[in-house]
Amino acid sequence: MAGFRHWLENTVGTDEVQSKIDHLYNKAKYAIKLVQLYGRAINQKILNNISTIAPLNSGVYGLYTSAENKKVIGSAVANKVKFKFGQNVMQQNALNKVPNAVIKQYIPDIDERQIVPSDVIHVNVQRIVRELGDTKEAVVEIASTIVHEATHEIEFQTTGKTSEIGPKAAEKSFHDWVQKNWNMIVSKIPQINL
Repeated sequence: MAGFRHWLENTVGTDEVQSKIDHLYNKAKYAIKLVQLYGRAINQKILNNISTIAPLNSGVYGLYTSAENKKVIGSAVANKVKFKFGQNVMQQNALNKVPNAVIKQYIPDIDERQIVPSDVIHVNVQRIVRELGDTKEAVVEIASTIVHEATHEIEFQTTGKTSEIGPKAAEKSFHDWVQKNWNMIVSKIPQINL
């Protein structure tokens, strides 16, 4: 169990994510650093359930879909889930699509720390850069999109549903914070001041 806990603590449930957008725009990594800085500043775990930030090749600025959700589950939780729902739920990865709030509803004594979402969000970096150019505004917009999509994931895991209301409010809060704290941001991430 100690080995699982060490692996869990060091691979998911942190604000470290695998970025698959850096090759599209070399400054996308600064957008991720900006989101991490913002999360620490407001003491909110924005990226803790996100394992990957992947590209979105057309359409809107960003996308979160629960169809790509995955969970890292401890053995004690897995046994409780199998007992409650049957072996098939684990074999078919059906549990990946179920929000943590719903699992907790059906198994109230479950240790939620052993159900760690490891989800994917998508960002249309190419569209943002095409519209805003190679500017600090593009970096901030990529970061804002990450905050928006991560908020969808947080809402889905904690309430079982999501809408545009929370993510849009999170984006506005992020933009307000960026505007008020620009000098501090530049001191922490000097590459962002293009």
